[in-house]
Amino acid sequence: MEMKKMQERSEVILERRTRAAGEEWFMSADDILDKNVINQQGDDLGEISDMRVSFPDGKVQYLVLRYGGVLGMAAKRFAIPPEAVIYRPGDDNFVVNIDKQRLDDERGFDEDNWPREADYGLIQSAGTTTPPTREEAEAMRREAPPPTEVVRTETVETRPRRR
Repeated sequence: MEMKKMQERSEVILERRTRAAGEEWFMSADDILDKNVINQQGDDLGEISDMRVSFPDGKVQYLVLRYGGVLGMAAKRFAIPPEAVIYRPGDDNFVVNIDKQRLDDERGFDEDNWPREADYGLIQSAGTTTPPTREEAEAMRREAPPPTEVVRTETVETRPRRR
């Protein structure tokens, strides 16, 4: 009984939402390069044309998004953080939270002057931190929560409410 009263008076101060990701998988560089990139709204943002790997740690610093131009000529290049990119096998696309107008307005980087790190400023931080899955997007359109197997919410820490 005392525990129930304590739970009623506590408030959630941190909640962690995790996606049911299934098993871990990998992609080769050949599978990544030339892959189409879209945003949450379905706008075509271009394709992954290259990637920058840092050594000696061997970490992918960023993926190069080639945007606009005709047949690759006069295209802009942007350094996209790999952790901001989601791959959807059913669509065979990468999805990233970037507004297409932002790419129109930004200059990108010059092919002869590559940046040292990804441009995190391009990534929209409003809303979800990663693009929603197809199931989540459909649930938002229906104004209903996504199926429980898609997103799991877990209370990480609670503390008693102050009176």
